[in-house]
Amino acid sequence: MKKKILIIGNSANAYALAKNLSKNNEIYITPASDTLKEFATYVDIREDNVNELLDYVLENDIDMTIPVSQAAIEANIVSKFTEHKQHIFGPIAEAGNFAFNKANAKKLLYKLHIPTPKFGIFEKTNMAIDYLKNQKIPFILKTNDKNSAIVLTSTQQAKKIIESNTTILGNSKVVIEDYIYGTPFSFYSLTDGYKALPIGSAITYKHSLDGNGGQLTSGMGSLCPNYKLSIENEYFLMDNVIYPTIEYLESNGTPYLGVLGVNGIITDEGKLFILGWQSFFQDCDAAGLLQNIDEDLYSLFESCIIGSFSDEIDNIKLKEQYAVSIVLRSSDSETSVITGIDCLDEDTIISYYPSVTKNRYLEYEAHKDSVLSITTTASSITRASQKAYSEVQDIDFRGIYYRKDICNPLSLLNIS
Repeated sequence: MKKKILIIGNSANAYALAKNLSKNNEIYITPASDTLKEFATYVDIREDNVNELLDYVLENDIDMTIPVSQAAIEANIVSKFTEHKQHIFGPIAEAGNFAFNKANAKKLLYKLHIPTPKFGIFEKTNMAIDYLKNQKIPFILKTNDKNSAIVLTSTQQAKKIIESNTTILGNSKVVIEDYIYGTPFSFYSLTDGYKALPIGSAITYKHSLDGNGGQLTSGMGSLCPNYKLSIENEYFLMDNVIYPTIEYLESNGTPYLGVLGVNGIITDEGKLFILGWQSFFQDCDAAGLLQNIDEDLYSLFESCIIGSFSDEIDNIKLKEQYAVSIVLRSSDSETSVITGIDCLDEDTIISYYPSVTKNRYLEYEAHKDSVLSITTTASSITRASQKAYSEVQDIDFRGIYYRKDICNPLSLLNIS
């Protein structure tokens, strides 16, 4: 029997999750996008309107709610739904805060003795500028704003940004962090708040240009799993990052339930540095990770909610294959029709970003920034990459650009 699932969120990760679960379930979603409406029922309620969402769930016999949206989690939807005995898969607001607040994340990494790049946290402009005097380059400046991280190669450049942008220290603290050379990775676990199991990894490509040049983005693509992470690395991450985090939260009375991910860098020498956490799969990772999970997602999530995860689940089975995702973006401020979608193979996975709209002729249109991702799978990295880039050639819209080096070695990075 199909389950009714409400997904809260409309970015590419929510799209990938909704599409995956729609194979065997009835999907409801808010906020909507034109692409999501193709296979999910739109719920016209704001993502942070917890009371109305609860009423909707009760009135429509929704079996499970999955808040991917940061706004929903921060509105404490999980606590509200749990109080009313509704199945909801995600962390309570107090548990998820460190995943959204970059300053709090760095403080927690330091508190738990988790290896992380050297950093400073500042509330006042003059103190941040003073810190820059001894800062080696390149370095990263970031705030809590989404996609706010900037790679800088000049302290004068950073000083100008801080002095000219009155909002950069207005509503959140600024973090200045050393830049670490190596291969970026994401590592994800599933947890009920007490026990955790690995659920996948990825090499993440955040820089806008080939060779890790340009600025940081929300993601230009990924390779799942991350072949550079050894079994020993994964044990290290579970023992020294994931478990200390969930044990700390549980001891504070705020156990974390859901997908818990970490972002980091693995150097050419094999040393791991943790940059921060994720409360769900990142947009650029989601489709590939979900393709590689050889389990029923609904059952896995339900086991965490009802308390059977710790006793009954010993491992999460992953497929022995590679998934390559390539994110296509538009640099053009004018909207344009996306062509070539109909030419893609049936087994190619498309994940749309919320900016994609449908015109009066029922054609999908691309807007500036992230548009869609193409994900393909194969038994080898080379074959998966070749398939992905072959499929990308069929897609076109104004200002289209994407990285041409997904899956290429990243030992030599070009910061420009």
